[in-house]
Amino acid sequence: MAAFEIDFPDDFLSDLLDTDFGEIAEEALSEAAPVLEKSLRDSCAKAVEHEGDSELVQSIKAGKPKKTKTDAYIVNVSPKGYSNVRIYHHKKTGRKYPVSNALKAIWKEYGIPGRQPPRPFIANACNNARNDVMSKMQEVYNRKVGADK
Repeated sequence: MAAFEIDFPDDFLSDLLDTDFGEIAEEALSEAAPVLEKSLRDSCAKAVEHEGDSELVQSIKAGKPKKTKTDAYIVNVSPKGYSNVRIYHHKKTGRKYPVSNALKAIWKEYGIPGRQPPRPFIANACNNARNDVMSKMQEVYNRKVGADK
């Protein structure tokens, strides 16, 4: 049996394509995030049962792409801010807290035992947007490396 080892330098992709991978990743995520944002909003709107949660749908926004400590590129698409309608009453202290829209999304997704059945929408939104997001990212990649010429 034959064995061989190939050791590629860290900047192999950059040298090969004469482009910066970070630049491609950030632009691809920037252009693909609105596709996922729209899908998540549409799916969340279907899960909303009453008008008090409609602000949850409008609070879903895409963040800016960023590089993590492990050199992965990510973008967060999630509910932002606090509810103007819902207030959480702490049982022991009696204090009132505004409910974050992210918490309202968790309640929608997983339900509240004994009070609200789950109405999952996040996985459905991701599955519905997967092909469109991938094609948008592929389009950006092709444009940056000149593969569409």
